[in-house]
Amino acid sequence: MGKFHKHFRKWRGDSRRAWLARVVECLRVLPSNERWCDSFAPLDPPVETSYVSILHNSAFRRSVMEVKDSTCLDVARLANLWTTIRSVGSGVFLEVGSFRGGTALHICNAIEEFNPGQPFYCFDPFENAGFEMLGECDAAFRLMDFTETKYRAVVEMLASKPNAHVVQGFFPEAAQGTDFQNIAFCHLDVDVYQATRQSLEFLAPRMAPRSAVVLDDLDHAETPGVRKAAEEFLTAHPEFVMIPMFPCQGALFSTRLW
Repeated sequence: MGKFHKHFRKWRGDSRRAWLARVVECLRVLPSNERWCDSFAPLDPPVETSYVSILHNSAFRRSVMEVKDSTCLDVARLANLWTTIRSVGSGVFLEVGSFRGGTALHICNAIEEFNPGQPFYCFDPFENAGFEMLGECDAAFRLMDFTETKYRAVVEMLASKPNAHVVQGFFPEAAQGTDFQNIAFCHLDVDVYQATRQSLEFLAPRMAPRSAVVLDDLDHAETPGVRKAAEEFLTAHPEFVMIPMFPCQGALFSTRLW
C-alpha cells in the first residue's frame, strides 16, 4: 500500500482530477487482494454531454420521455439504436425480445424520423414465458423471468404505428411464416446464449444492403452467453464484423452489404 499512501499525502496539492488519476493508477498496479475499491462512482470526469447533438435532438428526447417507463434500456443505449437506424437503408425493421414494448415504440419513432413507411415487427413470448431454453452461460436467469408484461398491452402501445406488427412467440420459430428477405435492422435483446445464436443464424442470410443488427447486453456481467454466441457467429461468418458500443451493446455489419 506504499504507493497509495505516498499519493494520498499529496492530494491537497493536486487538482481533484489529477489526484483521482493518481489513485486509479495506484490501484491498477496493486494485487487484487489489496484493492480496497473496485470502482469509482460517479466517474470524474463524467461522460461529456454538452456537445452530443443527439441528446439535444427534440425528436429523440420526446421518444425517450415517451418510452422511459416501459423499457429496460438507458439513454445511451436508446441513443445507439436511434443513430444506427438513421444509418441503415430501407427494408424490414425487427426487434427480438420486446418485454414491455418501450424499446419497440422507440424504434418505431426512429423509423418515422428517418425512414418512414418501413414495416416493423417485434417478437416476444410476453406473458407466456421468459426463455425457451437456458444453458450453462445463463445462470442469472430463470425460464419465467420477464413475464411481467402483456401481449395485448404492447399491441395497444404500438396501435398508433400503422406499419408495426407484434408477434407473440419465440424467435426465429415465430418468424417462419413471414417472408423476411430484406431486413434492414434488428435489435436483438434476448439475453441468453442459445436464443442469441439461433437468432443471428436466422438473420444472417436475410440482411438487406446497408443493414445492421444491434446486439444488447454484449458485455453485461450477467449475460456471458451473448458474448459467446456473438463470437461463435463471427467465427462462422467472417463477412460480419462487430463494433462495440458504450455501454454494453454491439453493432453487427456484413462487409458484403456495405
